[in-house]
Amino acid sequence: MRTPALFYFEETANLPAQMTKSTAWPFVAPFFLFMIFLCGESYFPAQHYVLYPVKTVVVAAVLAWYWRWLPPLLVRAPIRSVAVGVAGVVLWIGLDPLLVHYDQPLVGRNPFQLYPAGAAWGLFGFRVAGAALCVPVMEELFWRGFLMRWLISEDFTSIPLGTYRPFSFWTTTALVATVHGPEWPLGLVVGMLYGAWFVRTKTLGDVMLAHGVTNLLLALYCLITNDWHFLSIAAPGPRHAG
Repeated sequence: MRTPALFYFEETANLPAQMTKSTAWPFVAPFFLFMIFLCGESYFPAQHYVLYPVKTVVVAAVLAWYWRWLPPLLVRAPIRSVAVGVAGVVLWIGLDPLLVHYDQPLVGRNPFQLYPAGAAWGLFGFRVAGAALCVPVMEELFWRGFLMRWLISEDFTSIPLGTYRPFSFWTTTALVATVHGPEWPLGLVVGMLYGAWFVRTKTLGDVMLAHGVTNLLLALYCLITNDWHFLSIAAPGPRHAG
């Protein structure tokens, strides 16, 4: 059975060759590298926390390499972007029991039950840093910096950031949802929120900040409530009482 990440990688591998032009690589290379890691990681779910630092460092290095070719990542509305990020985590957590239906009960992997305290804090720190700093930049560069504009024109850099066209907006939002597996309804709702904020602000920096705040707060929620299924590759387990 193919994982959502593997399915998405196979599908996007068929995109036209034009996307591999040098102007596209800074936007797409970190994302595709992340997805390759994610596909491989799905075969070793028990090693999720150990593999995550490797994935984070490599993807961050690729982002740093391409940084000079990226547009300025301006943040024009920091307070409102943080508010959008808070709204995102409230929607993600609040709608989970209403919209997400797993084929079987899932229990997340708690790093503090898997590793000694020192190692667990280090691995958790990498997980949070990757989710709050690396993932928002990498994903938003691809989804809204590249794909949302490329669906309007193959010469995507000629399309101003935040340009709204119904087909590109909703196709991008739908594809964002597909990579979240059974949590696709949450990806769809929060993807619409991020997309609307991107159209409103016309900047990647603001939507990256909102995305990062959502991921950071979700990680802290997992830590505080001891509910880890949002943060890690989940493994089948007995259903919790209550």
